[in-house]
Amino acid sequence: MRTFTNDTARKILANEISVETLLHQYPEYQQEVLQELSVLKNTRNANLIHAIIDKYSASAKMANHKISRSGFNEKTVNAFLPNVIKARFALHLLEQLNISASSKTSAGNVKFNLWDGMILQKLLFKKGLERKPVSLGLFRLCWRILLNRKILMPLVNKKGIYCFYSKPLINELSSLIGDKKCLEIAAGDGTLTKFLNAKNISCTATDDYSWKHYIDYPAFVEQADAKTALHKYSPEVVLCSWPVPKNPYEKHVFKTNSVDLYIVLGTKDPAVTGDFDSYYSADHFTMEFSERLSSLLLPPSSENAVYLFRRKPVSS
Repeated sequence: MRTFTNDTARKILANEISVETLLHQYPEYQQEVLQELSVLKNTRNANLIHAIIDKYSASAKMANHKISRSGFNEKTVNAFLPNVIKARFALHLLEQLNISASSKTSAGNVKFNLWDGMILQKLLFKKGLERKPVSLGLFRLCWRILLNRKILMPLVNKKGIYCFYSKPLINELSSLIGDKKCLEIAAGDGTLTKFLNAKNISCTATDDYSWKHYIDYPAFVEQADAKTALHKYSPEVVLCSWPVPKNPYEKHVFKTNSVDLYIVLGTKDPAVTGDFDSYYSADHFTMEFSERLSSLLLPPSSENAVYLFRRKPVSS
């Protein structure tokens, strides 16, 4: 059984500790709550959802009352505080139901059940379809219990979303880039650049806006084709996530003298991503498939690939 200090108990009861922090500190409650919520896997019954919300709310209220009445007695705190923590996690997840239940394909005939939608909305998105860096541990826990995970990518592809970025992947890319000037080409909605900027990486997102009928381009994504952007910024590092197969723009990366490192996030299949003809003919660069970085792209797939192209040293 977990033991809690009075100071910790007071902060939890006063909601002074975030749900994310609680889950990091007490990960054993994640599995318990997900198992308790598994009744929602095959239902769209709003009354059942409200009943579960009421159950968790009542449990937390009773626990709060008993702990306060006991004067924060050690045995009472240890017995009832877990109910408060689990209730906060469960209610936080259940709040996402109204958004997640409306996820549909363009054909309108496939959508997530409430269970899958709730978990994926919380796991992958900040709000709506705005992606967030994904906790790898939480992803691995949740991914295996989803019922219809195969429909995730078809649902989001039409919005220009082809992968999700784990927190460890963002950290490793940040270490690779360091203090070098970085440019993202064909950036789409600029998600990758935004995550790197949050890590104090100097990266500029650019795109030619050719997918404006699918993607809502934010203001920070500069409208420029790859050749123009490379000439304008003379970057040392270039990024491209899910480049179009046989595209006409990646070849310009290898022709830009300032570029020392080119990082491609995509797949091993030339029919799905990337200009492999340019990859194989880039005589001034080495080409490395990074198994480690590829494993940090989500959802997991044996086809995921992160390639690192490093400029060869000039022979003396």
